[in-house]
Amino acid sequence: MKPIYWSIKDIVHILKERQNNEFDGRMAICGDTGNGKSTLILKILLRFKDFNNWKHQVYSRDDLLRLLKTEKRGFAWDDEAINSGYKRNFNQAGQQDLIKTLTAYRDSFNIFASTIPNFFSLDKDLRDLYFIMIQIIERGVGVVHMPLQGRLYSQDKWDAKNNAKIEESWSRRQLKDPNFKPRYHTLSTFRGYIFFSDATPKQKKLYLEVKRTKRQGAFMTEAEKLENQELPFIDKIYSQLLEGKLTQDGIYQICLMEKQKYSSVVSNLNRKLKDDGKDGTVKSFLKKIDKIPFHSNHKDEIDKLVPSF
Repeated sequence: MKPIYWSIKDIVHILKERQNNEFDGRMAICGDTGNGKSTLILKILLRFKDFNNWKHQVYSRDDLLRLLKTEKRGFAWDDEAINSGYKRNFNQAGQQDLIKTLTAYRDSFNIFASTIPNFFSLDKDLRDLYFIMIQIIERGVGVVHMPLQGRLYSQDKWDAKNNAKIEESWSRRQLKDPNFKPRYHTLSTFRGYIFFSDATPKQKKLYLEVKRTKRQGAFMTEAEKLENQELPFIDKIYSQLLEGKLTQDGIYQICLMEKQKYSSVVSNLNRKLKDDGKDGTVKSFLKKIDKIPFHSNHKDEIDKLVPSF
């Protein structure tokens, strides 16, 4: 029998089954920057017809708490969870509110997804609320972990102490043999591997547009937010267009949110460009997003490392 391989379809099935059985679905994706943490969550959540990037993809703790309190069988994607759950900020009332909210609203049966570099940088009380964690080890390759169950006296569902010893043994082996590959299946929380491809260009454009817009707002001061709110709608769009922050799909999504007619907005933007003496049209100022290669080439190596199950 081959090693246990998960698919995105499998993850989606489990999340739906948890909701059907009146459980929420809290999952965390961790790993180094650029290996596809957000891509994996995006591909999972897009399998749900009611998921909406502009509504459910958030970057501030306040937006996250609002979703968790108002959604019913809905979604809350904390795309930079280090801002909302980092353990060094545990004494902040905001983080305590997050833990309390996740616990108090568990009967809303929401799917809560977190993207974070290191799962164990989250506070322990927060870690214990997740039912699945996927560690991205290479671009497009993840290790699926689940907490230990049925232990009455264990203080740590994720068995961090024992698994840390295993990781330390890998480090010692790698010092002697640079070609040594970690045996992730020896970790007590190991449940299998998952392979995934890149998101489509259209999916990435929308994701990046939401990220740029919302993350900028998450770090604005109150004075900056007030000033931004007072700007006319077309001036906000125009400013972002000149800074190269908008895509065509991004403008379209903003128009939907603000209940503006897309063709009228583009026409007004073109008029402002002409009045300001700018060369070109709206199309000339749209952000160009380069396609990043995405690959998974470690399956054969894993087949050799992992024993049959």
